[in-house]
Amino acid sequence: MKNNPPGGDWEKEAAEFVKGQEAGGVEMAEVKVEPVKSLGKARKFTDEEERPIMADMGYKNIPLENLPSAGMFYPAGTQIAVRAASVAEIRHWSTIDEEDLLAVDDMINYVIERCCKLKIPGSSSSWKDIKDVDRFYIIFSIREFTFKDGENKIFISTGEGDKVEVRKEMIRYFTLHPKLEKYYSAQKNNIELKLKTGETIDVHMPSIGITQFIKNYIRGKQQQQLQFDQAFIKYASFLFGDWRTLTQGSYEKAVRDSANWSLQKLSILSKMTDYLGDGIKPELLYNTPSGMEVTAPLNFEGGIKGIFLISDIFDELV
Repeated sequence: MKNNPPGGDWEKEAAEFVKGQEAGGVEMAEVKVEPVKSLGKARKFTDEEERPIMADMGYKNIPLENLPSAGMFYPAGTQIAVRAASVAEIRHWSTIDEEDLLAVDDMINYVIERCCKLKIPGSSSSWKDIKDVDRFYIIFSIREFTFKDGENKIFISTGEGDKVEVRKEMIRYFTLHPKLEKYYSAQKNNIELKLKTGETIDVHMPSIGITQFIKNYIRGKQQQQLQFDQAFIKYASFLFGDWRTLTQGSYEKAVRDSANWSLQKLSILSKMTDYLGDGIKPELLYNTPSGMEVTAPLNFEGGIKGIFLISDIFDELV
């Protein structure tokens, strides 16, 4: 059975799904001012904003610089922390149909929603703000926190016939293409493309919330047997910055607007999405027993279920 890396090229997953399946001058009256008796609620809110997530019982902080995205696409001060998965959550994970890529995708989101917290200073925040390219690293972080004593190790077989234990530090999932580095905006936390016509295109690294909306949109259209713009899917996930403002109306307006794109804009967006797609390479970087540094596809023994289920469970029998 082929074990596809979870959270891989989502556009390919969507394509498979499509084939099968957005004051002055006023007189002021005297106001009686009551003395302030307490600022307790305001202080509590401020403390909650400033308090690190890892202070919550059972959570462990993930340094943003360790993520595949290197934290480049999150606002300054963003915190991400994970906790161990519960037996109930692992039991749900065990029902994965590994042949159904969309079901695998949904299950990854299920675990992240329950076992991960994200906090953005001065803003409402949600697990849906996590960037899609960081999901697998976060899943592995949850896994390692769940099996702190190493009771569930995962291995890959090397070309030299050896077995190497997989750890989250070995995961290489995304690399920003060198040609896009010069267009990265640290102020906007995205890629800013300025055309000679004067138009600026903001390209966003897709969040879970954005990709989840688009997949549900596709699913809904297919279930209703309705037509939709399949060509727009290639660009859609990179054009929306905040999943909270993405509705069916705003999405379909963007689809209509895309019909008026200039050839220059279409060409640059096409090349940009190609570069970003090329940067998503689910692979492992490890050293062989002989000391050679090698990369390998992100496939491992036990398949996707083996992330949270003990593969060699029969070794526990007497």
